[in-house]
Amino acid sequence: MRQIHRIAIIGAGSWGTAVAKSIAESKPHLEITMWAYERSVAASINEAHENREYLPGIALPPNIHAVTSLAAALKGSSAVIFATPSKALYDIALKSGEYIEDDAYVAFLTKGFCRVEGRICTISQAIEQAVPKLKGRVIAVSGPSHAEEVSQHFHTSLFVGGTHAESRAVIAALLDSEYIRCRQTDDLRAVEVGGTLKNPAAIAAGIISELPRCGDNLAGALMSAALCEMIRLGALFGISAEHMVDISGLGDLVATALSDHSRNRRFGKDIALQIMKKKSPLGLWDRIVLKVRPQSLMQRMSKRVNYLAEGAYAIEPLIELAASADISIPVYRALYEVLMNRRDPSLLIETIKDPDRFEELLHLAKIHVSEPRRGLENVRGGVFRDLIRIAAAESFVAKGGANVALGHEPEEVIRNLKECISDDKREKSIIEAIGAGNYRESVVALISHYLAEIEDDFRSFARWLFYAYAAACRIRGLFSTQRERITVDGAIAEIRSARKTAGVVYFLPAGKTIDLFLVLWAIIAHRLPFPRFPLAEGETGNLRRLFLKMLGAYSLDRNKLKNLVYRETLSRYLAILAGHGVPVLASYAAESDPAAEIYHSAFLTSLYSHATEIVMVPVSVSFRGRVDTSSATKPLFISGGHVRFSKPLVLSEFTRQCRSFSDIPKIVAERWNKDRRIFPHWVLCRILAEADHRIETKTAEGMVHQFMKRAGRTFDDSPSRTFRKGLRYLEKRGIAAREGDAIVSVDRESVAYFSSLLG
Repeated sequence: MRQIHRIAIIGAGSWGTAVAKSIAESKPHLEITMWAYERSVAASINEAHENREYLPGIALPPNIHAVTSLAAALKGSSAVIFATPSKALYDIALKSGEYIEDDAYVAFLTKGFCRVEGRICTISQAIEQAVPKLKGRVIAVSGPSHAEEVSQHFHTSLFVGGTHAESRAVIAALLDSEYIRCRQTDDLRAVEVGGTLKNPAAIAAGIISELPRCGDNLAGALMSAALCEMIRLGALFGISAEHMVDISGLGDLVATALSDHSRNRRFGKDIALQIMKKKSPLGLWDRIVLKVRPQSLMQRMSKRVNYLAEGAYAIEPLIELAASADISIPVYRALYEVLMNRRDPSLLIETIKDPDRFEELLHLAKIHVSEPRRGLENVRGGVFRDLIRIAAAESFVAKGGANVALGHEPEEVIRNLKECISDDKREKSIIEAIGAGNYRESVVALISHYLAEIEDDFRSFARWLFYAYAAACRIRGLFSTQRERITVDGAIAEIRSARKTAGVVYFLPAGKTIDLFLVLWAIIAHRLPFPRFPLAEGETGNLRRLFLKMLGAYSLDRNKLKNLVYRETLSRYLAILAGHGVPVLASYAAESDPAAEIYHSAFLTSLYSHATEIVMVPVSVSFRGRVDTSSATKPLFISGGHVRFSKPLVLSEFTRQCRSFSDIPKIVAERWNKDRRIFPHWVLCRILAEADHRIETKTAEGMVHQFMKRAGRTFDDSPSRTFRKGLRYLEKRGIAAREGDAIVSVDRESVAYFSSLLG
């Protein structure tokens, strides 16, 4: 055992700082060098002898010095202790390898797992793969040990584990002090894995501590259930139940799960508070910030999403390991569903009470939804740009490169992009250059490019200009011989009421542009939430397109819907806007379009993953007369249009069962077919067309009755009244006429047109 004069501690968080302080105090002859990622932390340690960021109020001995260079920290150090977060450990160990002395003693305080080339590794495996010369000599340090208590000399017991006896003894001797006692074992896995397996349980303990009617009784049940699952998972690594109930397992579990010193518990408490918090309108200060620095407000409001992602990271490797070995961990799975899939926290509570019911409970569990933050309805789509870019990118480049959300591997994504390449020069250059080596950067660049095309440039004044133009068109229509009344009906009061507690998404069948503009007019005229709406590529000229973008139009290029990255970017754009309370109008294409169907599914999945309540409003448009679709707005207010807003569908009602959620497109289509207004002359034209354009009057009236009975929907009038109205309309416009006791078609083309409107 060689003499030690200098120690490097890699990582300047609270636990690394507490260990540095303990060694420096008990061995004042040693020089302790801490490596800090943040320059401000290093400056605080060197200048104030205090880590104000991670361990405030605790004075540090003078033989502790901080640096921000790995080379400066490691060169000449006889012992190295890693204390970085698990997510960063492998990369830092990789960079440290060339500076670590060949005969240095190496230990780690980090708890967790690392992903190395797509494989889940323990911390010791990750360090040994990053620095092969350390193989067999890495030592784990774990046990119930809060940094706050250790820094204040509270009595503490630690496990020091490793197969290399000399390294183990040296690390134990360094850590031993008047108040710390190290126990040694050659079972490295028991020490490093035991301290990792309890982290999700501590997060769960923090969550339930903030939920209604959850107290010590449920916490005790959680401890018992979590220990059972830790023992099952430990067996995967060859760890005995006896080791798992020792201090690095059960001891660490109790200390971490039940103490407010615990970062994991605090983290869980914060998640619970964020989940349960009711959204309120933006305050005066937030409104000012929104005008001046909208991005900073968005970053602050998205903090909860980042928290959830971090919590999921802590448990995800365990879920994967258990699934691969068919091991039952219901409590941990329930926690994962709450963190990653937004399931209601009641799933976690009920699973703790009876773990055997998890599968049944999961089948019944809803997502937890909160009210969207009010006050963002009038912001531009660009304000959400960073959130959308990150969310879309994570679908393709997270978790070692696999597209977890959609199940696509990088090779599949690259192949799809090559097949979907267009004439867009920027897109073409990125896709032609994409490969395994630059996959991540290329996908992110594509997302940014597509987002710049898609996003709206909403301005409030444009909405009022549009309404003024519509009003002028209506006045002009009063003097037109073709004028017919425009009508709007449906669940208008329900939509107004729902906007107070939910985001609004309108669903309009993809069709003529005139339908879209008539719906927008109806929304403004009836004081409904004004949405961002789709604008097909190449549909209008540059100047008009610029105005429509300011009115709230987002670009929708249906030719690109087969492109995975474009489709995901568009879906995330719409879902994030809706989730932040910005009304959205989604144009749904025919079921015969496979690419559109996949896009609809991706959009609904994005909505489903959001944690805010959404109401979905099917909207249908009907016209009494034939409409000239060559101009989108010229005949808009003289063509007898009718807009109907169907009863809203509440998203959270579709999250009880996965099957019912996937049925949303079908239910929306059923609402369109059932609620769309059918004018009387449409029915009569269908009967005329089927009777070869001539039918007896009495027979026609009877067939109208039969048609309405078979349709399985409610009509505005009785069969006899429908017949009379329809015939009067056709006669007045010269489309049909009576010949004795028969009705005959005069304008067969118009008869065929109106008949086709019934589908």
